[in-house]
Amino acid sequence: MMTRPSLTPVTEPTPAGPDAALDALARAIWAHGRDRGIRAMEALAATAINRRYRSPGRTLADLVRDPALFAAWDPNDPRHAEMQAVDSTDPAFAAALRVARRAMAGADGLVGGADHFVDDAQPLPDWASSLTPTASLAGFSFYRA
Repeated sequence: MMTRPSLTPVTEPTPAGPDAALDALARAIWAHGRDRGIRAMEALAATAINRRYRSPGRTLADLVRDPALFAAWDPNDPRHAEMQAVDSTDPAFAAALRVARRAMAGADGLVGGADHFVDDAQPLPDWASSLTPTASLAGFSFYRA
């Protein structure tokens, strides 16, 4: 009599180390910039990298997952569930992964050293009212705060 081996569900582990940062950054820039093109995702990634350089003691993954930088990480944000579910079969997410890899390899001067951004379709937050944008691109304004 032949017996069938039991099936054990396979779950993907949460990435750790640099893979966690890559995954978090790609998801964030995909959620916020996928409808605005590669340059928008590059600018968002550069902003995150710049913020990391100014935040000693915090990992890039932790910074990127902070809803204060990328609102899509807030579980109440309408983009959150879709951002969590996307994978590399989505062409825009595959592009976001490539952009994130390049950004992690070296910060881009695309946003003039900005470490914050504002979606121009949203009201200007108080913290940005006294600042001059370092760059404007694809419906985002970038600030160095």
